[in-house]
Amino acid sequence: MTDAGRYVVGVAGLAVYRTWLVGDPVRGEARMADLRRLVAEPPSMEFAAPELGVVEGYERWAPSYDATPNPLIALEEPVVHALIDSVPPGVALDAGCGTGRHTRRLHARGHRVIGVDASPAMLERARRTVPDVELHVGDLGSLPLGPASVDLAVSALALSHCPDLVPPIRELARVVRRGGTVIVSDFHPVMLALGGSAFFVAADGTAGHVRSYCHWHGDYLAAFAAAGLDVRSCVEPAATDEHLPAMSGGFLDLSPDAFHDALVGLPQALVWELVRRPPG
Repeated sequence: MTDAGRYVVGVAGLAVYRTWLVGDPVRGEARMADLRRLVAEPPSMEFAAPELGVVEGYERWAPSYDATPNPLIALEEPVVHALIDSVPPGVALDAGCGTGRHTRRLHARGHRVIGVDASPAMLERARRTVPDVELHVGDLGSLPLGPASVDLAVSALALSHCPDLVPPIRELARVVRRGGTVIVSDFHPVMLALGGSAFFVAADGTAGHVRSYCHWHGDYLAAFAAAGLDVRSCVEPAATDEHLPAMSGGFLDLSPDAFHDALVGLPQALVWELVRRPPG
């Protein structure tokens, strides 16, 4: 069992850490008072949230995935969509396509889309909303496509489920034509290092989280270089006050200033725009 009250206390502790030296000392002391209060009378909400593998986790998550507000997606999606919109229509891969949220965007922009995902349950959801695209069950480390077969490859919020970045990034580079574009988004390593994970509440009310791994910027850069991918841009969208209700898990009213000082301004997503290195 886990206790959501620990999350609230942890947020208050992070707010203290972010204000103890920098900023208004009065505000820093107020955050310390929040922490003392919450430690003295911690909120409690015990529930089971087991760590699950990708296939099992997303099988449970699939029915509620698109229906539940997700602050990470709210921050990541506009950035990825803007990058997708900048690429001329061609053949596009959505690797780790899930329920098809980026597949739909690619299709609407005129691409011939191939979606690949390890979860049959998530793919079934994608088929319902984009029935006229090609969808396959497959692994990010061994994509079921030929070399240089697509103009654009997108992999969104998937690589943090891979213990090693090198195989999936090598595969993304392999299937993209020289000069083609690769767009990668992921859970920001700062949030993973702070204890974040792919937490979900299933349609039946039970909870869980999908096993995730923290990959730092240097890990990505090394994998990109080894695969022949050059970085065009890197965007790190950060939380604002509008994201706090969803991020707080319903506990925002317990200490709104602590949630603000802890989380606002911290990057939640990491989005890379890459180009497959042209010959020569």
